[in-house]
Amino acid sequence: MEEQVQEPHDAPQVSDDQAQKDEQERQREQQQAAKLLECEKLFTQPDSIMEPGILDVLRRYLDLGGSAQNGADFLVDKYIGYGQMASLVCSWIAKADQANEETSSSNQADEVTHMQALIADKFDPDKVDTLLRTRRGPPKWLTPLIADRAGRELIYTLSARYKNCQLLKYAMQRILMAGHDDEVASVGSRLAGYFEVFHNLMVKRLEEMLHGDDARMQVLSRELMDICCSSQHTYAHAQQLLKELGAQPQGARFKRLSQDMEVYAAEKLSHPIAWKMHQFFLGSHTSVADAEVAVLVADLLAADKGHTRSLIPKLHKLYCTPPHAHQIPPMALLQHPKVFEILVQGLFEPSQRLPVETQRTYVQLLATAASAIDQRQQSGSLDLAEVPAQATALQGAISLAKQANEGHRFSPAELQQAAQPLQVPCAAMGLLYSMEQTLLDRRIWSTALDMLPAPAFLTLMLVLVPLQPLMHTKIVGIVAAVLVAMGSKTDYGTGFLDLVVYLLQQGCVGPVLAMISNWASSGSADPLLIRHFIFKTLAVCGPPYSAYFTSMLLRLMLRCGIKRGRIKDDVELKQLQQFWAFAGDANFSPPLGQQEAAMLQQLGSIR
Repeated sequence: MEEQVQEPHDAPQVSDDQAQKDEQERQREQQQAAKLLECEKLFTQPDSIMEPGILDVLRRYLDLGGSAQNGADFLVDKYIGYGQMASLVCSWIAKADQANEETSSSNQADEVTHMQALIADKFDPDKVDTLLRTRRGPPKWLTPLIADRAGRELIYTLSARYKNCQLLKYAMQRILMAGHDDEVASVGSRLAGYFEVFHNLMVKRLEEMLHGDDARMQVLSRELMDICCSSQHTYAHAQQLLKELGAQPQGARFKRLSQDMEVYAAEKLSHPIAWKMHQFFLGSHTSVADAEVAVLVADLLAADKGHTRSLIPKLHKLYCTPPHAHQIPPMALLQHPKVFEILVQGLFEPSQRLPVETQRTYVQLLATAASAIDQRQQSGSLDLAEVPAQATALQGAISLAKQANEGHRFSPAELQQAAQPLQVPCAAMGLLYSMEQTLLDRRIWSTALDMLPAPAFLTLMLVLVPLQPLMHTKIVGIVAAVLVAMGSKTDYGTGFLDLVVYLLQQGCVGPVLAMISNWASSGSADPLLIRHFIFKTLAVCGPPYSAYFTSMLLRLMLRCGIKRGRIKDDVELKQLQQFWAFAGDANFSPPLGQQEAAMLQQLGSIR
């Protein structure tokens, strides 16, 4: 009886266990089918075979019981080749760039470059900030993006454009935490809006400036002015720091940087606020009287060109009329580069004639600013001994500029006398300003009568060049602008190119070659003038030739059409043969382009 009662109780138990096992098996099969379906969806994406993790997906598919044949068919059928096509197009672009001799190999495009451009074009800061707020943490793709150099460059570019984007700010912090300080510093002013980045970059560049040479200092100055003038708080912070550094031993370069930064900020902002801030950085020991002078100088710096003349007599009274040295304000307030510029332009402007008394006021004030040595804080002395000689030189330069503008032909004796005032930098700079204003006026190139100042100024420049080597770059810039302004006036063009060759002889090689290269490639240069420069240069520059010099001359020869059979002059033939004999051994880096190499080979056949 007991067994009969137990049997109906055990039978349902076995049935329930089996049902549970069946249910679990069914769920497992469904999960496996879902995983297989997920893998197949990945396989059916375009170019799925090119995905980095596709092999792991394929292994998981096979482990789940998927067919190897089906998996292979999916991958083959969905291969389109977008990536390979992009690489192919980029290779075509690279080959097209190589065919252009002006295109550097470092500028060749690749798929990363195009992807960066696409992202920068489509980037929406509001959407990515929403993504950061709605997720519990940053997106997973940010970490590999920061780990990649090209990815960080993309973040720098976007950060410079969208300074209020929270995700980009977070990314910048992550980059700094990852130890990429030097890399961030090299980006420059694009990231000056991030104060920590700005401060680290500024300190690093100021340390370099303390020990750098003149060429490096110019580069660093431009970079620092760019990053420090990106906002008001960075400008104020930089100026305060530079004022402190300028008061230290060897602080002259920082003082000059501070002055140049004021000029740069005023030009960048197109607003006088930069000049009005001048008085705020004087220091705590400045007297009330000196502060008033600083306000007057700031007003002069902020005034437009038509309103500066009324302020000059006030400064003249403060600096040139007191009977005792201790009554004269600090010379540092007057010896600002912009003040020199205002005084020089007022004295040497060709279109205006100052009254005699006004001219004397300008001359005395400029001579005082240029020659006074103020050591009252160190030794209590103010040396004004050179002021009379400086004023005499300025008067002489004014007379020379007036004569040149009238087309005067200078005799050898007059040129010998002209060398005396031109030895003074302020006087020489005034003559250069007058020359620039006259010769860049296109109206003077309209008639032969109007062109009379050109040969007069050229003659004076030949006197000035050996006397003022620091002004060579300025002269090169003026000549470059004159070559454009005068158009096709070949006769005068040869004279200015002779001046350029003379600068080349005096050691001004880099600026001259860069200017000639830009002018020749502008499309407006007369081939006859290019040819004239080539043979004048070969006449004064002997071997050995540098690779840069050689490649530049080869490009010029291509532009003016120097070819075999066209050279009839024996001297020119000899010059080309000598050039070829030494140019063939030059180690060109980067290598010569096809046209340049062909030009060099052609020169070897000239006999």
